[in-house]
Amino acid sequence: MSAFRSYCALFLLLPAAPAYSQLTSGHGLSLDNNSVFAYLEKSRTYEQTEPDSAVHYCSLGMKQAESRNDLKGQALLLLQLGRINGLHHHTDLSRKFINESLSILRILHDREGIAMAYDELGILDGRANDIAAAAADFGRSMKFYEDSRDSAGITATYHNLGEMFEAKGDTEKALTYYLRALIQYEHRSQKPEDYFVLLEQIGSLYAKKGDRMTALHYLEEGVRNSDTPFLRTMEVDLLGDEGEIEEAGGENTRALFYYKKELDAAKRSGNFKGQVTALSGIAHILKKDSAGRSLDYLKEALAIAQSTRLPQLKANIYQALADIYSQQKNFREALAVQEEYSRLVDSLTAANARIDIAAFDSSYALEVTRENVDKLQEVNKIEKKELELGAVLIMIIIITLFLLWLYLWKIKRLNRKLQESNEVRNTLFSIIGHDLKGPAGNAVQLLELMEGTGLPEEMKKKLLTELKKQSIASLELLTSLFEWGRAQLHGVEVRPETFATRPLIQKNIMLLAPMAAQKNIVMTDGSPADVHIYADPNQFDFVVRNLLSNAIKFTHEGGAIDIQARMVENKQAENKQEIIFSVRDTGIGISPEKQQAFLKTTLPVSFGTKGEKGSGLGLLLIKEFMRANHGRIWLESKEGEGTTFYFSFPFPIQNQLIT
Repeated sequence: MSAFRSYCALFLLLPAAPAYSQLTSGHGLSLDNNSVFAYLEKSRTYEQTEPDSAVHYCSLGMKQAESRNDLKGQALLLLQLGRINGLHHHTDLSRKFINESLSILRILHDREGIAMAYDELGILDGRANDIAAAAADFGRSMKFYEDSRDSAGITATYHNLGEMFEAKGDTEKALTYYLRALIQYEHRSQKPEDYFVLLEQIGSLYAKKGDRMTALHYLEEGVRNSDTPFLRTMEVDLLGDEGEIEEAGGENTRALFYYKKELDAAKRSGNFKGQVTALSGIAHILKKDSAGRSLDYLKEALAIAQSTRLPQLKANIYQALADIYSQQKNFREALAVQEEYSRLVDSLTAANARIDIAAFDSSYALEVTRENVDKLQEVNKIEKKELELGAVLIMIIIITLFLLWLYLWKIKRLNRKLQESNEVRNTLFSIIGHDLKGPAGNAVQLLELMEGTGLPEEMKKKLLTELKKQSIASLELLTSLFEWGRAQLHGVEVRPETFATRPLIQKNIMLLAPMAAQKNIVMTDGSPADVHIYADPNQFDFVVRNLLSNAIKFTHEGGAIDIQARMVENKQAENKQEIIFSVRDTGIGISPEKQQAFLKTTLPVSFGTKGEKGSGLGLLLIKEFMRANHGRIWLESKEGEGTTFYFSFPFPIQNQLIT
């Protein structure tokens, strides 16, 4: 059961850092909908799942704070931007925002704000395993809190220290600071959510030490204090933790008791996540003695996860189902749910990567805007002073402005190159981490299934076919990845010559004919026999082969693919003429959103009509090759009706096209 809950923790919202609960309170900020306070609250709502939205609200709040010359509001918004980027692993940008906030707070002599900024720096250093620096940061924040007798701040710092040492694996030190934080709550009649989070963490550490009774004691304390409508979610989580500890200690009867209590509490409060985790816990205990009942509970959990759009929970339920089906030697169902699990994990991992990238892009754009505004404001001040000196200094001002413009232009160009480099890096790591990992992982799982005893021959053949498909996908991806990496590192090398295009088109049609025949797809070449272009023939061959291969993947059985070529006028081209090739299919089509994505970068990972997986890397290479050959590429598509890719080359001046 612990594996299920650990998996969910990767995708569900984590509790806000304890110190940060003070961020938008006690600062004398107005509470109207357009106040800095309101924008901070909205930003915190989205900081985990939609960081670009969180940054957007910070940007709106910053405009409001700047218009009112509200330095404290600006400092708090910068601190929030630092937090957002820290949560999504952009450490350098996070540190920059926090330090900028700290500078403003020092000018204002805002002791509470300074302490919160040091807390955030301590969290950053702790994540980077720089324990000495983190301890120094937390020590500074603690001093500010102690001087101002801020018990909430002291509690938060102890809590942060405990989390840092827990992450490092130092259980005893983590417990020491957690217990110090817990003492601060003793005299509070109304317990905040952070109190229950703390009890969960203490219980978890005692369970790791093997002290089951002490762990249950702290969790029971949380359950007793969480019997209010506002804290129903905490009650559900604490009951689940008790069940998990009992199960780990071999007390399955007690574990079932707590899981069922968790289920009842979750149903009363409408907590769908709690219902799913409770049902999964019950199923896990029943797995060995009653696989049928275990399946019933898992199917009930799956129905809730599907109806409430909880894909992160669905994924682990699929994995649990696969284990039980394998236990029953129902390998067909085991393979089916294992494939669903792999697809969901791929999708969720890619979504998390996109979220992290969105956080960086939005924050980076805001920071660049702020820097440019600051620089322009400084220029205006300098201009005003210099103009007062008279006409004699006009030439100096013009030269200064020109040099400043040249400097900004160089900085902008360097930033653009840096951003392009980051995009290349992100693309390569995304492909290596997700697209290549998927087929390799599936191949391992298929081999494990084949090792099982009593596997029918028919099933073995199907598994071998699937294994071959996954291996081919891995090889194609490795080949494209090699070509893409070489193109990015060394540039695309073009060896142009004048050649006839139809033989290469016919060659690729023959090469891909077996693949098309498996789906009864008819491929026709309607290009004129005497079309010649001036380009790299190997790169033209790659473009045609990849577009035909993609068309086959995304065309239904019995469909058709047609290739055409024609010469047209192009007013934007130097010689006013170009040759346009088209690859038209009758497949599933491409959504408008994915078409826009292709124009910017490439299409995301998609699955063909028979489960064929496409990484989109081939399209990236096609775009690189077309650009290097002075050509163009675009597409027209409508979902459900098919897609047409167009690519063009300038009309060869060296030769004439006969039509």
